[in-house]
Amino acid sequence: MLTIDTDSHLRDEYVWDEIYDLKGEFADKKPKKISTGKYPIDNKFEYSFFPWTKKEEKSYNHHWIYHPDDNFMDGEMAERQIGGYDMDVRLKHNDIAQVQYQMIFPTNITAPATAPGPLGAALARCYNDWVKKLVAGKEDRLWPVGIMPAGHPEAMAAEAEYCVNVLGFKALHMACFTEEHTVDDECYHNFYATVEKLGVPLFAHPNSRGPSQSKFSTFTQIHALGRPFNSCMVLMGMVLGGIFDKFPKLQVVFFECTAEWPLYWMHRMDDDHKFTDRPIFRDHGMGQIEHLPSYYMKKNCWYSCESDEGPMTQTIEEIGADRILFASDYPHFDSEYPNTVPDIMANTGISDKHKEMIFGKNAEVLLNL
Repeated sequence: MLTIDTDSHLRDEYVWDEIYDLKGEFADKKPKKISTGKYPIDNKFEYSFFPWTKKEEKSYNHHWIYHPDDNFMDGEMAERQIGGYDMDVRLKHNDIAQVQYQMIFPTNITAPATAPGPLGAALARCYNDWVKKLVAGKEDRLWPVGIMPAGHPEAMAAEAEYCVNVLGFKALHMACFTEEHTVDDECYHNFYATVEKLGVPLFAHPNSRGPSQSKFSTFTQIHALGRPFNSCMVLMGMVLGGIFDKFPKLQVVFFECTAEWPLYWMHRMDDDHKFTDRPIFRDHGMGQIEHLPSYYMKKNCWYSCESDEGPMTQTIEEIGADRILFASDYPHFDSEYPNTVPDIMANTGISDKHKEMIFGKNAEVLLNL
């Protein structure tokens, strides 16, 4: 059975000075290594484009989960992280997990995806060039997602063309929001038009932190809220913001929120639409969309599932099995690795036909393979 893992991550934060080796006008922004230790995880850096406040970083910090000296899961968790920077080890882990092909994101997506202005564009280009070299010779199985500089919209179309036409990437990342813009802002229209022409999907992988959830003081609170909160920012912008009307060929993928997450929001948006799809709302400057929100959620959106979910029956019935994607989130602590494939295979609530679609056939269509 074909298996395409649409969500995995690197341990980019261990080698920030290597990735973001900034030159020219931004040379002084290059991350400075301020401490090292016995393991790569001990590398600490100082840099001006750090996207979070000290309070947010303190609340969200969970690096101890991955440190070898803490021996979480009898050391298995720390050993798993080696695949976050050693691609030979990653492929061995993928073989164990029965994963044939794998899409790759950085763990710290926020900095290159949302840093404002030309610096953001420079960070995105540094990352994209670096990750291309990282998977060199292994591109047949490891597929990086190109990071787009949403903090500098003017540079996004060119970076998209570079990632697809020069680097050969199969998908592009779209930030959930930036400090200045939501995804339905007109400043992104040229980028969306370019993505349509390139024929690649947008992977709207969320981070966990943000204006609302970061008010909490523990990692568990921020992490539980962060993914769905931030993904909703994309969903609302793309659907209710009319982006799919303007760019009907655009395909957007949502991650790490479960396959049942879109159901509530589909029902809620459809219900709102019944009341707001009237001339008086348009007269007061509220944009109107051409179809029910559920139309776009079935036509333009895709959703990753979790291997420990239930039968997904309602999602399959209401949205369709052809919109659900397999994703492991390897090597993060909340990944079910190495049991992601076996767990879904053992799920008696999903038919064999639908399992085949979820594991690889859907991604094959999405990625135009």
